[in-house]
Amino acid sequence: MSHDQIEPDPRPNRRRDSHLRRWGAVYVLAALFLGSWLGQFFTQLSEFRSDQQEHGQAFAWADYWPNFFASTFENWQSEWLQLVFQAILLLGAKHILFRVDAEDMERLEAKVDKIVRRLDEKSDEAVPHQSRG
Repeated sequence: MSHDQIEPDPRPNRRRDSHLRRWGAVYVLAALFLGSWLGQFFTQLSEFRSDQQEHGQAFAWADYWPNFFASTFENWQSEWLQLVFQAILLLGAKHILFRVDAEDMERLEAKVDKIVRRLDEKSDEAVPHQSRG
């Protein structure tokens, strides 16, 4: 068998990945996101109502929504800025700390190619060739 003909997982007990197993992390992150956003909504709603009562004003949803979305986008802007900054730092650190030169990768690829050729040669030797007659 050549390296181009890779068979599927031969383990008999191997279960196919279920939808929940494949997408479970996405659902957990979505639930955490919605939970934190709802937490922000109710906390800010309580604070907004208290502020309205202190100033003797009646609560109005029309006044609350712009306030809520402004703080939401402010939080998201801050988080994205941190995320992008961390990604840039990590990429920079990767290139400084873990120098992976193209030469090293080419050397590794050459070794893998050599191993594959040897395996192919051995498999060719193991299979008797039929002669035409």
